[in-house]
Amino acid sequence: MTLTAGVPMAAGGALAPRLLYRAASYSGAAMAPTYARGDLLLFRQDPAGVRRGDVVLVAAGAWDDGEDPGGPVVERVVAVGGDTIACQPGAARLTLNGEPLDEPYVKDGAPTAGSHEPFSVTVPQGRVFLLGDNRANARDSRYRMRAAPGGTAPVARVRGVALPRGEALRTASLFGALLIAGALSLLASAVLGAVWLVVRRRPAPWEPVPVSPAWPPNS
Repeated sequence: MTLTAGVPMAAGGALAPRLLYRAASYSGAAMAPTYARGDLLLFRQDPAGVRRGDVVLVAAGAWDDGEDPGGPVVERVVAVGGDTIACQPGAARLTLNGEPLDEPYVKDGAPTAGSHEPFSVTVPQGRVFLLGDNRANARDSRYRMRAAPGGTAPVARVRGVALPRGEALRTASLFGALLIAGALSLLASAVLGAVWLVVRRRPAPWEPVPVSPAWPPNS
């Protein structure tokens, strides 16, 4: 019973994170102050559910059919298919579908920083418009408009959606607990199995010993 329970727990704790999640250490500056250099991020590997406001891991070359030699990029989704995202001359905020976009996560409260030219992009279906939280220091969709339609990236090139810090910690703790519990169950099974073999091979103390008769039988 212990072995039966231990194997799935150990396998689940070891394999599920690799199949469902991806961990990465952040090494850039474009997502400050949300993430700092060296922060560990946990990404859910299910790009089908990408929504506005999600922080995503995007494959290298997402904007230019794989020609960009750089590594994966971490940025925030600010518009999805069908949305119109715009930066008007002199505006303090971006607009999304004609309404001012509230972005409390942006560094220094400056969502239009680094936007040297006004733009208005209607995002094609199946694509997303990505920006860094540190707008003054992010090479995002605003700088990719010549490489891709409106600077957008295909949802198919999204490799993961970042979990919020609290959820990431709970998820990592859960899988860690499963792995430890499974390993302990397997160890207990091995110990119990060894004890059982030793006990089984030891002769019973009451086992009768054959004795020859004291006198020969009468003929």
